[in-house]
Amino acid sequence: MNQQKDKIEKSVKEIEEVIELFYQQKLQEALSRFEIAIGNMITAIDVLFTYRAEHEGFNLDEERLTRILKDAMGALQNRDTVLLADILQYDYLEYMNELLENME
Repeated sequence: MNQQKDKIEKSVKEIEEVIELFYQQKLQEALSRFEIAIGNMITAIDVLFTYRAEHEGFNLDEERLTRILKDAMGALQNRDTVLLADILQYDYLEYMNELLENME
């Protein structure tokens, strides 16, 4: 597997762990881990933009990604950790996994 996919998969795994902590109501640990995971989310998104530039047929929906991240930020600002976990689980991770499947 290539390094690009590895970076995205690492980010996905971290977010899965953070989501589980949120659902377990371990809020302090979840927020601490999420703070670290955000850096890897940014790296994964950068990798996707680079990958798209290198592969003409790769479809990256910037609007969808932006909407997901805005929704997550709104939930975080409102301290709604259940909504944040749901957005990460059902929007962000689903889209990241969809993109991973479409990478060579």
